[in-house]
Parts: sequence; structure tokens; C-alpha cells
Amino acid sequence: MLHDFIKTENLVAIGLVVALIISLFTGPYELSMSIASGLIGYIGRGEIKKFSGDGK
Repeated sequence: MLHDFIKTENLVAIGLVVALIISLFTGPYELSMSIASGLIGYIGRGEIKKFSGDGK
């Protein structure tokens, strides 16, 4: 069960969320916006691949 969760996509998404939370408290506003837009783009691209049949 845990093996199914630990994939590259999930690790990248978790890392981006952690970086976003840290940057909200410590970094400049532009850094937080950049990380947030990257997170949205990364997750959105993964969902599009899932529904188009390109992903697993």
C-alpha cells in the first residue's frame, strides 16, 4: 500500500507543497507565487496525462 503511494509524481508534489509552505513564512512574495504556479502546472499536467491515456 505504501509502495503504491511512493512514486516520483507524489514525491515531487509533496516537495513542492513543503517548499511553498516554507516560502510563505520565510521567502519573498515572488518566490511563493513561482512555487505555487509550478505546483499547479505540475499537478495539472499529471491529471491531463491521466485522462488522455498517456499516463498510467
